[in-house]
Amino acid sequence: MKKSAPRFLPLLALMILSATAWSAEPLNVCLVSGSAEYDSDTCLTLFKQHLESRYHAKCTLLKAQGFHALPGLEALDTCDVALFYTRRLVIDGEPLERIKKYCESGKPIVAVRTASHGFQNWLAFDKEILGGHYTGHFGNEFTQSARVTPEGKNHPIMEGVVPFRSVYSLYRTAPVADDVTVLMTSSIPTEKQEQPAAWVRMNRGGRVFYTSLGGLQDFHNATYLRLLSHALFWAANRPVEAKPLPEITERPHASGEFTLRLRTQVKPYKGLDHWQETYFEQTFRISETAILICDMWNRHWCAGAAARCEALAVRLNPVLKYAREKGILIIHSPSDTMEAYADWPQRRRIQLVPRIEIPALVDVEEPPLPIDDSNGGCDTDNPIQYEAWSSQSPLIEIGGFDVISDNGDEIYAYLKQQGIKNILYTGVHTNMCVLGRSFAIRRMTRLGFQCVLLRDLTDAMYDPQDKPFVSHDLGTQRVVQHIEKYWCPSALSSDLMEGLLYSREE
Repeated sequence: MKKSAPRFLPLLALMILSATAWSAEPLNVCLVSGSAEYDSDTCLTLFKQHLESRYHAKCTLLKAQGFHALPGLEALDTCDVALFYTRRLVIDGEPLERIKKYCESGKPIVAVRTASHGFQNWLAFDKEILGGHYTGHFGNEFTQSARVTPEGKNHPIMEGVVPFRSVYSLYRTAPVADDVTVLMTSSIPTEKQEQPAAWVRMNRGGRVFYTSLGGLQDFHNATYLRLLSHALFWAANRPVEAKPLPEITERPHASGEFTLRLRTQVKPYKGLDHWQETYFEQTFRISETAILICDMWNRHWCAGAAARCEALAVRLNPVLKYAREKGILIIHSPSDTMEAYADWPQRRRIQLVPRIEIPALVDVEEPPLPIDDSNGGCDTDNPIQYEAWSSQSPLIEIGGFDVISDNGDEIYAYLKQQGIKNILYTGVHTNMCVLGRSFAIRRMTRLGFQCVLLRDLTDAMYDPQDKPFVSHDLGTQRVVQHIEKYWCPSALSSDLMEGLLYSREE
């Protein structure tokens, strides 16, 4: 493995040309799909749409028909660069020879994930062309974390590429060829040795890029798409020709108001430590109300938490859809995954708002939580605790006028700009992130917002084997009651839907 990469222009501004300096013809990309295990047809359809909308490029997408046919390979004769995403295709004869001719003539190549074993009758493609050493994978139990290497830091492919995670299995790729420059390595919690996850090399005078990353959810990850897009231009020996990002349109403000039935806990007799559940109704302006979705990730290190989160996402999405249609602002806050949303308009919309001074927090006294979550709160097995998430759950739709952020100061500035006074909270985990994040109930209550917990759209991190030794659901209920006592009232999503159904003009 090379100890250092060649010197390249370090600044993105020098690398991405303006539209007036573009090449006369768009980058002509041939996308070759044939990995049914990873639904490469869908992956590359998404990538084709991304590449053609964001870059000066045009794509031809070839799709394998089963394992034995790959029509349209004549497109290789005229393309500027080919991207292969195939898995154990058993083509032979003229189709395989056409692919071999392309690769062995030093043409530009980008290869994704299973392409390392993409052609069963030419498994040497991995070693001879890609410079790889695929020997299987580590299984699907753990999310892998990909990092930029020192050698990759100044490589033009890596401009704007930051570390990110992938929920797909880590490939065994080491050791790679001596002439390879590794741009990214990836690891899982149970393995000390990091595996090469993205690299470049020269093949018969032509440029080659390979990455072992690239499942379907990765093709929704903005950082991964940037990596792959840059790789195509680099392989073709062309500067990255990116189109300007679209302008951010102003979020429309709905009129009207709705009434919501709220539950809280009160002490009717101040000298006694006796709490009583009580209900009241409050009217909210739609234009002043937001729903914040806390940490509804696509994966969790605790199997029980992951299963409950998935079930919760299924119930949550219709509520969000209806609230969005009625004009309520939706805030997506999947912490530690913002790299997945770089350049998304929903992310940029909130980033463009200038920060404002945060006022002093109001003091609120709170006793300890009524459950013991000191061991992490997982109720299944004894798993390794690590950051297993790479994005928000794909079961939750992100609307065009929604916003994405995991930064409390950023969210505060946007809420103030939009005139939001009421925040309805949903997501996980009730006793941890929903209370404790910088954008969560504790801090936003102390900053003067009227917070409401949607109690049927949340879940606690609690193990019934810990105090107070009650069921998981009852543990969640006790945390909800704690929030009702010391922080804010709660509501049911059904009451929210009904309130919005009968919303009225002010």
